[in-house]
Amino acid sequence: MDRTEVTAAVVKKAESMLDVGTKHVIVAGRLGLTPYVVGLLARNRHLPPGGPSSRSLARRIRNTQRGIDATTIHMIRRMLDVGILPQVEIARLAGVSANTVGDVASGKRLPLSTWEPYLQAGERFLKEPIRCSVCRGLIAVVPCRVCRTRRAMAVKEHVLVSVER
Repeated sequence: MDRTEVTAAVVKKAESMLDVGTKHVIVAGRLGLTPYVVGLLARNRHLPPGGPSSRSLARRIRNTQRGIDATTIHMIRRMLDVGILPQVEIARLAGVSANTVGDVASGKRLPLSTWEPYLQAGERFLKEPIRCSVCRGLIAVVPCRVCRTRRAMAVKEHVLVSVER
């Protein structure tokens, strides 16, 4: 999808169209922007003259998750790339702390991978990772793939040694 770069001229056109009462979805289609960006522009225009109320910014939302999913990190990254909202407001909208948004902006916080490996025959996922009793590696799939690979390599080396003799 080809999208228009968000420049001051594009923002000015979008604001003039929104002032007339054009729906933000129509504005997005005409200017080549995403409805998300135009929605941010529309919400940003309707804030009080002094900016967001200090009461809404003072309320911090505790992050009770151990990690933040990749979708939230990507959403924060898109909001930062648009550059309309301050980091504290982005944190409030995303439901994370302002420090987390700062970490995403500086590149310290990367999205966690939610990819799960494909299971082979006889394997199953564990709810909590455990240590393998043989190799002491942290595993989430049993039986241990590292141990199985080592056994297969040992058999392969044994076969190669016996063929050479």
